[in-house]
Amino acid sequence: MQRFFSSSRSSSPILLYFFRVLRFFMLGVLVTSLFTLPALANAKDEMLSVHFNPGAVMQLIAPVTEAEKRPLRDEYFKKGAQTAKEYGYTQNGVLVVDKTLIGTFHPNVFVVSQWSSLKAQKSFQALPLFSEIKALRRDAWKALKLYDYEVNKPTTLRFSTNKVYSISLAWVNPKAPDDYYNFIDSLVKQAESMGGKVISTTHDIVLSDHNPYAVAPQQIVIIEWNEATYVETLLTSPEFKATVETLESGTTNFELHLVRLRG
Repeated sequence: MQRFFSSSRSSSPILLYFFRVLRFFMLGVLVTSLFTLPALANAKDEMLSVHFNPGAVMQLIAPVTEAEKRPLRDEYFKKGAQTAKEYGYTQNGVLVVDKTLIGTFHPNVFVVSQWSSLKAQKSFQALPLFSEIKALRRDAWKALKLYDYEVNKPTTLRFSTNKVYSISLAWVNPKAPDDYYNFIDSLVKQAESMGGKVISTTHDIVLSDHNPYAVAPQQIVIIEWNEATYVETLLTSPEFKATVETLESGTTNFELHLVRLRG
């Protein structure tokens, strides 16, 4: 697997490309802000509050869609959506991906959803209907990843259209797990110093993927930010650059997506 960063401190073409992309993205954010700031100031703040009871299955769905495959996706939902609801499935909201900052997987959105319980989810998956609609996934989506986490305590996630969010997914290197956890602890502290806050951290994730041999990430972290520029400032800061080597040594793969709540 090609790594997202080279072990070289200064000469890595991948690392140089990463920061070049960040510079272009920051310019885009700045230009957009200049033209949209007055409108945003007057925009109604829409909220999404999602509560998970203990035993519920939190599900993040990350698709890569192609317009020409819309009829297949319509068929998929027509066949399975109502039955899934009857078995305890709820789609709560959609987080639109503004930019994938780190990683090679580029989903269009993250759908926030849940099952009332693991038993309810398994009951649905045991239906002959499920095998039928699951077979449609590969044709209906270019890529489709479903990340499941069984909630062990009452949990509420709150999203606002006036905020932005980062979603990080980490495949921890079993040979150096402390390197990753030191990195994410440092990232969280840096985010908090800029007004950011962690709203969700999940472990023990179950992955459903087109590739049956795909491995689930060991951790997913969602951080709320006041503005997208804060994320860019952090990623280009000396403090973050100093942690890049521990991120690389502590993971076998890592993704970082910048998302917004769809109003």
